[in-house]
Amino acid sequence: MSVRDLTASVGEGGINQVDDVFTVQMLLNYVDPGSGGPTAQLDVDGMVGPLTISAIRRFQLTQLGFQDGLVEPARNTIKALRSFFVAPSAFPGEQAAGSAAVRSHRLVYRDVRLLGTRPAGDTVIEVNFDTPLQFFIDSAADTAASTAEPIRLKIMAHGSAAFVQFCSENLTLATLPRLAALRDAFGAGVDLFSCSAAFITPGQGDGNVFCMQLAQTLNTFVRASTATQRYTEGSAGSGLDFGRWEGTVLTYGPLGEVVHVQHAPRF
Repeated sequence: MSVRDLTASVGEGGINQVDDVFTVQMLLNYVDPGSGGPTAQLDVDGMVGPLTISAIRRFQLTQLGFQDGLVEPARNTIKALRSFFVAPSAFPGEQAAGSAAVRSHRLVYRDVRLLGTRPAGDTVIEVNFDTPLQFFIDSAADTAASTAEPIRLKIMAHGSAAFVQFCSENLTLATLPRLAALRDAFGAGVDLFSCSAAFITPGQGDGNVFCMQLAQTLNTFVRASTATQRYTEGSAGSGLDFGRWEGTVLTYGPLGEVVHVQHAPRF
């Protein structure tokens, strides 16, 4: 698992594109305070403020002997930050964490308002606009109870920032508490393949907060993108195919923290 490259400068006087800021904030959080990391974990929110700039300066002074508060592509500060990154072993591709490297059971839910043919997976369940969210909760719990392998949940549905068009009630900040019944059910993580689910917007539409709370509620790793997603509808026998993710993909840890930032990884 690799970290996305910066496209522009981040920090004091920087261009500060949101996706680049995500990357720098996440990398700073991997540095322990004794090595120049922030004394308190930064909020990975894509916004540059005094805490982020102070953290950049602290890291530069400790590791590089200077402090200009600016992280630039392919320069010394970003190279030094990358050296501290350790990819989260609990979400490596299609395998679950652990020395045995057990293959995960792929539990796929597709809302059929996302047009296409039936996707591939070990267990594939399709829902629509009149399927109660409780059906998803009950059927996913049943699969978890009857499956020996760690489960990786893949949800395929239309959506937008902090909103997934899924079952009759949809997935929103208001409905997430209902998923507490599925806590610890998805030991191999969750792929939320829905347009812009992690995109930051003010108020109740903040995708960053939505994904953070989803990871906390389920006590697992959650991956989602900040960008619109594209897919092919597929054909009978092949299933719809999402290919690679579009845009910046964030992985949220069980505590809700951003632990990885990628660009267009394979779905």
